[in-house]
Amino acid sequence: MTDAQMNLTAALPDRPQKSERNMGVELFRVVSMMLVVMLHILGQGGVLSHTAYLSLNYKVAVFLQVITYCSVNCYAMISGYANAKTEFKFRRFFFLWVETVFLLLLTTVLVHFFVPTVTVTREWWLNAFFPLIRREYWYLCAYFFMFPLIPVMNKGLAALKRWQFILVIVSLQMPTWFRLFTGADNYVLGSGYSTIWLICLYVIGAYFRFYGLPKWAKWYVTLPVFFLAAFIAWFRKLYPEMQLAQGLITKDTEIYTRRGELISYISPCMVVMAVMLLLLFMQVKIKGKFPKLCVSYLGKATWGVFVIHVAAAFWYWRKFWGFFNRFGQYTTFKMVLAVLGATVVVYLGLSLVSVFKILLFKYCRIDRGLSFLSDLPAKALSLLRGKRGEEKPEA
Repeated sequence: MTDAQMNLTAALPDRPQKSERNMGVELFRVVSMMLVVMLHILGQGGVLSHTAYLSLNYKVAVFLQVITYCSVNCYAMISGYANAKTEFKFRRFFFLWVETVFLLLLTTVLVHFFVPTVTVTREWWLNAFFPLIRREYWYLCAYFFMFPLIPVMNKGLAALKRWQFILVIVSLQMPTWFRLFTGADNYVLGSGYSTIWLICLYVIGAYFRFYGLPKWAKWYVTLPVFFLAAFIAWFRKLYPEMQLAQGLITKDTEIYTRRGELISYISPCMVVMAVMLLLLFMQVKIKGKFPKLCVSYLGKATWGVFVIHVAAAFWYWRKFWGFFNRFGQYTTFKMVLAVLGATVVVYLGLSLVSVFKILLFKYCRIDRGLSFLSDLPAKALSLLRGKRGEEKPEA
């Protein structure tokens, strides 16, 4: 061990050693993607828009929307938790790229041949081959720019003392609080649809990977805080709407025009909710080989679930998404059950397709071929450096 390594180790006495995969966090990955699916059923599926305005159904649907809105923040924090202490490999993004294109093409082909009500356009085929040019794949685009920075962030964060780490997190989150006072995103956070915001969340996830679970993070603390933050965001939206309905304010009143500011990825409420869920699932223990196997495969399939259901051919399948409109007309209890049930069915259905891809790549040895291709540039550079060393003239 070098002197520099010894100094760094001495500066970090309370850092835990690298541990095995946290299956509770893997389960959290599954739950986060289920929340993404539910969010899209409520929005793209039209459940929220087909409820009577300010009815009980509307209020409950908005609350479900608030709960699910933290899902993307959750997923980004998991990236920080999972990658902060792992060996960085560029091949991971190559695998992610191939998986994304494969699933997009598969979805487009299936919809083209088996869903006659959907006309697959030339643009959709182009999007399937080049997903980075389509806005709906914004997470992939943002992750694409963050990925090369991961080893830089990991090295930098590992060199920080704990109080410095906390100060970095607070500093990165300050713009979300400034936004509440100014009403504007002056820090290029892109309402959360940006690489910068993914980095802010990555740092939070990395902190809990380095330092573990806080002593205060019991379920009877994290759950109440989660629902309190959700209630604040929900009330902030509904209260001005109810005031407007009573004629107490006008549509131009600031409290009304900014009523949705807490239902946003960069809302402090959504950040707090995501952190509370991460802390909650970090404590979940999964025992037994079979349950661990199921969670592991479902965790690996989450990216596939996201890619498939936002694929242009699937996203604009109006008959499919239009099916969920009717939920808004059900009784409140039945509506909630229908939304939850539809979320589970859609998620498991898409997971089966994603797991099929995983098994196909594994047993057809496509993974090995991709590993070989992804390692070629590094091997070529290494060989080139070796030849240059041999060509150096003797002193």
